[in-house]
Amino acid sequence: MTLTDKRIEWKARYKAWKSSDLSVAKWCREQGIKVHQMYYWIQKFESNEESPEQLPETQWLAVNMEDESSHTATQEPVFIHFGAISVEVRPGVNMGLVSDIVHVLRKEC
Repeated sequence: MTLTDKRIEWKARYKAWKSSDLSVAKWCREQGIKVHQMYYWIQKFESNEESPEQLPETQWLAVNMEDESSHTATQEPVFIHFGAISVEVRPGVNMGLVSDIVHVLRKEC
């Protein structure tokens, strides 16, 4: 798990705790989380160094997949953007290769 993934996970926990109206200790007991870890992240999120609003939000995109043989000659390419990097994905591309490229870019960006 990358540091970004860990921050996103703890941000979700922080928000869940904040909206629960429970004490940190009780919420952690119910969730099976170590209290000292929760306090660490509370301090990080509530300090000026890193607030939950500064962390990137995970955005999901629904994709409808059709049979690969259908109309690939008339389809337009798809562009995937990672910060300043753009990847053009053309119809008929090896999706395993695209998956590998996305995986590498997620680690680098």
